[in-house]
Parts: sequence; structure tokens; C-alpha cells
Amino acid sequence: MMPDPNFANRTLWIDDNLRVLRGINSACIDLIVTDPPFNSKRFYNAPLGSEAAGAQFDDTWTMDSQKDDWADLQEAADPALFHTVVGAGLSAGEPMQAYLSFIAPRLIELHRILKPAGSLYLHCDAHASHYLKQLLDCIFGSRYLNEIVWKRTSTKSLGTRRYARDSDRILFYSKSSTFTWNQQYRPHDPDYVEGNYRHNDGDGLGAYATEQLTGGKAGGALAYEAFKGALPSKGRAWAPPRRDKFPSEAADKLPDNYEDLDVLAKCAALDDAGLLYWTRNGVPRYKSYLSTKQGIPASDIIAHIPAVSGNEATGWPTQKPLALYEHFIAASSDPDDLVFDPFAGCATTMVAAERLGRRWAGVDVDEVATGITLKRLQQHSDGTAFLDLSTQTVNLPKNPPQRTDPDAPRRSRNIRAICWQRLGTGDRRACPGCDRAKYYDDFHLDHIVPRSKNGPDTDENLHLLCGACNGRKGNRLTMSELRASWGLA
Repeated sequence: MMPDPNFANRTLWIDDNLRVLRGINSACIDLIVTDPPFNSKRFYNAPLGSEAAGAQFDDTWTMDSQKDDWADLQEAADPALFHTVVGAGLSAGEPMQAYLSFIAPRLIELHRILKPAGSLYLHCDAHASHYLKQLLDCIFGSRYLNEIVWKRTSTKSLGTRRYARDSDRILFYSKSSTFTWNQQYRPHDPDYVEGNYRHNDGDGLGAYATEQLTGGKAGGALAYEAFKGALPSKGRAWAPPRRDKFPSEAADKLPDNYEDLDVLAKCAALDDAGLLYWTRNGVPRYKSYLSTKQGIPASDIIAHIPAVSGNEATGWPTQKPLALYEHFIAASSDPDDLVFDPFAGCATTMVAAERLGRRWAGVDVDEVATGITLKRLQQHSDGTAFLDLSTQTVNLPKNPPQRTDPDAPRRSRNIRAICWQRLGTGDRRACPGCDRAKYYDDFHLDHIVPRSKNGPDTDENLHLLCGACNGRKGNRLTMSELRASWGLA
């Protein structure tokens, strides 16, 4: 049984999303669709006069600004994740290492709060997508599904010696092989329809193309015999389609036991129902009706959804179109599922979820997000209302949630013994803060990432420090700062 979410539908936190994520129950979210900072090395401001006026964020990164997240990542004892981040620093420089140090702890929590059937869409650009994919491979294992390319613009003039950068990336991962999936389709191209569905018998079933009545696999001895004077071509065999390949009005003309008939009897039944097309050369083909085709299956290249414009634009930096996120939410969730966005921004994910009948929650660090969210939830981009906030409340809690699920970390009586074993062997063991050997009774339990710096009160965030280090570190210093205060690297 999956834990219930420990927050209400339509909840928006204005807070550091890592604090919020660490308070959300495990395995309670159906879908995460998010657009985090990209490491674009730019500072973004919403223009004055726009709905998002005042919104801003700094998409530049240094290790100094991320030392807490980096220490947390080091203490997570995940070698693959650790070396992925370090390797990115070696190949792409400190800003990339700092960015990944910021995002990695959040991706770990996103994986934890997803249900087994849940999925993640992570929006990024070409600068960071390959590094983020490595992080997600570490966290999600082999559950990579797609790297979706969204063509967001068309550059008219470039002036530099490279191809135009007109696209973003969306990394699509699932938590397990049982993920929710609703196949999406686009309408057929009119030229394709005109060129291929040229036949129409006036039987009310509409246009149709013709397809081969043969296949490459044998279906018994009769599959190779003549049917009304026609023989399958060399290496082929008669392979009449299932009845569900036809419109219901046509399928009703077939015998009730159609699926149990032998190959030649099925061919005869199709002919009797008027579902075969005979070529001038006397070759039978079956009628494939346009009405049975749902369209073109959604591709990992999305070029038909333009960037935000007109009434939909709020002025929020990096705003993405509703149609794009509705596409993802429709494909990877069902009505009443819970959709979450830890980088809520101008509420595109939440508005898309509301429009599609999903529950939702989000987090953003900028207070401007509150006003934009409330305004956008009261109107479609064309101005028509779809959410009555007088009866449908948006919750704006002041504090992060507190976990109530059975897997919520609990303080273990044996945590001191576990931490002692981590320090090595012998009667005296080295303190991780000062490297000096101490006896068991000289050590105190301490939070690796201080509570004052959003460190969780979990066993994983506890270790042993000698009395001198514990007093010196207090609730102020990180481990790297503590060691530096002793003159240690």
C-alpha cells in the first residue's frame, strides 16, 4: 500500500525545495514535471510591467555557493554519484560541478517521493543535459526512457560560427518498468492522408488505404495455398488481420468465430464482408481505414509546440508553454493523479495539471510565484475562468511538511555503535573533524549538515565527533569549515 501524501491538493510552498522534499512522504507522487535552472551562466529578471515583475534568479554557480549541498553529497556515500559530479568538474569546470552539487540531492529526493509507477520529466538545455543524464542514470538506474528535443524557436540571424541553438532537452525517466503511460498522437499530415488514403467505397466507413494480406511467418499449411486463384509471393504467407483492425461497423460483418477460423476461411470472410481490395493483377489486399488510425505516435522530437506568446506570457524568466507540459502530463498520468513541480516558477505545471483534472503541488523560492500561480489558476490563456478560488482553495503553508510514512527515518538506538564502526578499528579511533585518535566515550553524536543549514535529523546525517570538535562546530559550521578551522584540508 502506497503512503498517502502528507499535504493537501493545490499546495504551493515558498521555500527552499530541498527542505520541502525532505519532508514529503516516500512514494506518494505520481508524476514530476519540472524546469530547474539550466546552468546558463545568466542572471534573469522579469520585465517591469509584466505579471512576473520582480521575479529573478541567478543561474550562475560556484562551489562556494554550493558547499553545503556538496558536503551533503559527499556524505551520501554514493561513489557513482560522487565521481559523476567530480568528473563533470574536471571536464566542464567548477560552475558545472557546483550546479550538479546543487541539483543532485534534490534528484535523490525526487526519486524517493515517486510512486513505483511514477515518472520524471526534467527540462534542461544542451549545456547540462548530458551531465544531468549521468546523474539520473546513477539515481534511477536503467529506467531512462527518452531524451526529448523541444524546438522552442527558429533563429533568423546567427552571426557566429556554429549551428543555431533552437532547442531544449527534456529527460524522461521512470521509477520502474510499470510506469503509467497513455500513448499520445498527433493528427496525420494532410498531404500524407491525401497521398495514401485515396480509396472510398461510399460505405460510410470513409477513406482507406490498402495493405498486404500476407506476412513473413507461416500460419499453417493453408497459409501457402491459393486463395481464389491468388498465391502469396515467394517467402510470404497469407496473414489476415485481426478483426480489431477494422471499424466496428465493418468488424460486425465478420463471423463471430472469425478469430478461430483457419487462414483461408478468414480470407474468405474478409472478402464476403467487402473488406478486401483486389488489384488489377488479381492480388488481394485488405482495406485499412483512416478512421482506425489514431494519428502519428508522439515523437521524441517536438517541433509543433511554439514558445510562449500572447495572453499566456507572464513575463516570468524562462516560462514554458502550457501545451508542452499538458502533453507530458496527459502521457504519464491519469485523472486525479498527483503531479509535483519542485521548481514551480510561474506555475505552468500546476496550471496544466489543473486543466487536465490532476491534483498538484509545487515549490518555488520566489514569493512572486504565489501571485502568478493564483492569477493563472483563475483563467485559461484566453481569459476564460476554470478554477473558482472562492470554493477551491490553494494552500500556502509557511513550513515544510513533516513525514508521516512508515519509512520516515527514525533515530536508532544503535546509531552510536554504527558510527563508531565507521571510524575504523581499535580502542582509539580518529575523529573525522580533527584526525586525532579518541576513545569511544570522548565522542558525541553530531549532525553532518547542521540543522541550521537545513540538514535533516536522520541517521544518515549523524556521525561522531570528539568533544572539542563538537563544541567548535556547534550548529554553525559544515565539516569542511570545521576542518579548515583546525588547519586541515
